[in-house]
Amino acid sequence: MDDFNRKMKEKIKQYSNEQYLDGYIKSEFLTEDGDADIFLKVEDKYDIFDYRTVGDQTDLLIDIYEFIEEKTEMLGNHVPINLHFLGYEFTPHEQGMIRHILKEHYAIELYKIQQKYTKYKQKIIGLICVGLLSFFLYTVLYFLKDFNYLVQVFAFLFTFSLWEAMDCIIYSFSEVKEEREAITQNLLMNVDFDEEAKKGSSDI
Repeated sequence: MDDFNRKMKEKIKQYSNEQYLDGYIKSEFLTEDGDADIFLKVEDKYDIFDYRTVGDQTDLLIDIYEFIEEKTEMLGNHVPINLHFLGYEFTPHEQGMIRHILKEHYAIELYKIQQKYTKYKQKIIGLICVGLLSFFLYTVLYFLKDFNYLVQVFAFLFTFSLWEAMDCIIYSFSEVKEEREAITQNLLMNVDFDEEAKKGSSDI
């Protein structure tokens, strides 16, 4: 048992090391130009397109988006992404559809996360305003004997508001901001259709 626990600690230390992850990313993804190549191998167009969708509502399989996001989440949000489709010769029309669908998907995702971002931003501003106003009223009423009960109310309000604002900034707002950057990175992704891979390729 002690030997097993020791090995567990060694592996945790090894694979949680930033140098290991950086080395893996450089060898598997990064090019000499600093871009990241992601290879996706398919055998048929129905490995890409969702057969349940038609016409202007044609969409890609959820597996495609999951594959892209699983790969890109390991990369910094500042790294340009090149997505290479391999193994099937798509027509120029199909290539245009795939590029359009990917752009549209991440544009919609960006719109949704931007709405959340704006909502959190407005919430933080509102909480800070309530906190500062409560603090001002607390300071004014503190010296008036007839308003001691209101002093306690405003003391609670400014403490609660500023605490909630800081909590929102540190956790919710920062997470949404990071997610927004990741979605934007995928929106700006370059999509290519190659006959052969320059590196290893992955199946979905």
